[in-house]
Amino acid sequence: MTTLLLFNSSMQRTFFSTVIVWTTFIAATNAASAFANNVNPQTSLQPTAAASPDIGVKAEIDVQTDVDFQTEVEEAWEYSPYRVKIWIVGADSKFGADPITTPLTQYLDRAFASVWRMSISDAPGSIRVAARRDFGSLTYDSVTAADPVLAIKRDHPEAPRLRTAPDVATYVKRLVTTPDRLAAILRLGQESGRPTLDGVDKIIETITGDAVAVSELWKDPATEGVILSRGMADDLKSPEAKIIRLPIDDLVAEEIESNDKIFIVHIESQSLPYKIEVVELDCLMRYFSPVVTSTATSAETVPEAVGQAIIEAFAPMVRIEDAGQKTAVGLMRAVGLVPESTDGEPLNPALIVTGDFLLPMVRKNDRNGNPIMIGPIAWAYLHVTEVQNAKVTMDLYAGRVGGLQGRKNKRTFRMAIRTRPVKNSSVIRLHAQSDANEPLVGYEIYEKELKSIDMTFVGRTNWDGKITIDKKDTNNPRSDMRLLYVKNGGAILARLPIVPGLYPVEVADLIGDDQRLRAEAYIRGTQNAIVDLIAIRTLLAARIRLRLEKGKLDEAKELFVAIEREPSYDTIADDMGKKVNQIKGRNAGEQKKIDLMFAQTREMLVQNINSKLIRDLETEIKQAEANGGVLKRADPNE
Repeated sequence: MTTLLLFNSSMQRTFFSTVIVWTTFIAATNAASAFANNVNPQTSLQPTAAASPDIGVKAEIDVQTDVDFQTEVEEAWEYSPYRVKIWIVGADSKFGADPITTPLTQYLDRAFASVWRMSISDAPGSIRVAARRDFGSLTYDSVTAADPVLAIKRDHPEAPRLRTAPDVATYVKRLVTTPDRLAAILRLGQESGRPTLDGVDKIIETITGDAVAVSELWKDPATEGVILSRGMADDLKSPEAKIIRLPIDDLVAEEIESNDKIFIVHIESQSLPYKIEVVELDCLMRYFSPVVTSTATSAETVPEAVGQAIIEAFAPMVRIEDAGQKTAVGLMRAVGLVPESTDGEPLNPALIVTGDFLLPMVRKNDRNGNPIMIGPIAWAYLHVTEVQNAKVTMDLYAGRVGGLQGRKNKRTFRMAIRTRPVKNSSVIRLHAQSDANEPLVGYEIYEKELKSIDMTFVGRTNWDGKITIDKKDTNNPRSDMRLLYVKNGGAILARLPIVPGLYPVEVADLIGDDQRLRAEAYIRGTQNAIVDLIAIRTLLAARIRLRLEKGKLDEAKELFVAIEREPSYDTIADDMGKKVNQIKGRNAGEQKKIDLMFAQTREMLVQNINSKLIRDLETEIKQAEANGGVLKRADPNE
């Protein structure tokens, strides 16, 4: 009973009204007990030998049990602790995982003892190399590039059956690799308790040469498959390679699949103050956060500085349960494990509150669990309007509609993580669609308040299509979205929600309408010329008829010559015909608008500028000549 007192009454009602698997219940209560006793949950939450592997506890889970594992997580989302891995990258051994684990764990347990299942270790070699090269540009491909994998030709007769290493051992007769790589994967297999690599060791042959020589054998029709690093396997073409994981532990890809969050901590200790950089990898979406930096003035304060950076980089997760075109509803991860705070205590970093902005993400898998679409929805954010226990209600602001909508299935995951900008501004760059070398210059940027229809002018893009967007409140550490609209020539071209400071640069490839504007400028000039011509022709015609009625035949003839010199229908129509061939839209939509403008102007020209007026005046002059120079008007009463 003492454990359950850590949850508020509403959470207790939710807990006992929800059907939760027994192992998850044990995990939740033990985690809360660990928090109350200030004990590391990694040591207090180990399952018994008879129990099933619990959420967040490292277990040997092969591909066939992935679906069952995911189902277990989904059944108790609000009581499922985050599975967290922290990798340390440091040149100095005194800032490695061993000396930093205890003080860092103690610091992070203040906030996450019941919410995280955490482990800390030194980063794998590939992570260390990638982090030291360009820490701010880490990607899933770059951090997993060194993992050894099985690469099988996609045109292999049994390719559809090949999903796991045992399948490869059954249906593939020969794999090629180098002696060094074979020795390495056999050693890793021995350490992982799978010395035969699930039977794959019997079909491996080695060649003299390096990995490049192995990749060159890919072109040989006799080659069924090879063992290479993931980075080299991804580059194999004609045919493409079907990538299958080796049954060995401690691969980067395996670590990503078996955790929810991975924090990569880079400690630079060459000089004081020590510089700490942290990025968070959201494992399901393979999304790397912006780099969070911190400093430490002494070796003793490094664990605390690392902990502060990790807390700042941590992005709580919401699982989207229902989404429309403008709203969405989701469930907050592990909210049932967060202890009730007392007055004066800071907000727990694992909680999402009203007013937060979230970054929506979607992952769609193929049959083998590999993503065919993954990552954030471009130019889209969720604004939290209400939080009720685990339920989160949000408004969706997106440049395009329909990004979160769709049927629920086991292969599709819709998530959102809290945004926390690390800078005070971002640069937006606009360029023409499919052509990054064609910036959209001079386009107008307006801002609309979230609950208003009024728009405020922000600025124009410069010569390179760029404009800087600042945070509204630089003193506010929480994110603040700005809803921007792109205009050109009065037409709204795009809506661009943005959280300034989240990314240094954000790029939008838009369907530019410079050709439409060019056509519009010409059409407006032509239409104005037609209106002026109508006025001039009407005025001259009235003067000619007045002089004919007064017997001033010579003056009437001079005015008739003047009206003949004015542009005719044929002159204007010919010029429009030439111009419409010179102005072509970049796409069907823009061309349709251009064609419509020309069609409307032609109709205006046909209705108002024609040869009938000239013919009528010429006839009236001849009648006046036959009547002694005076035009006799017919009596309307006759």
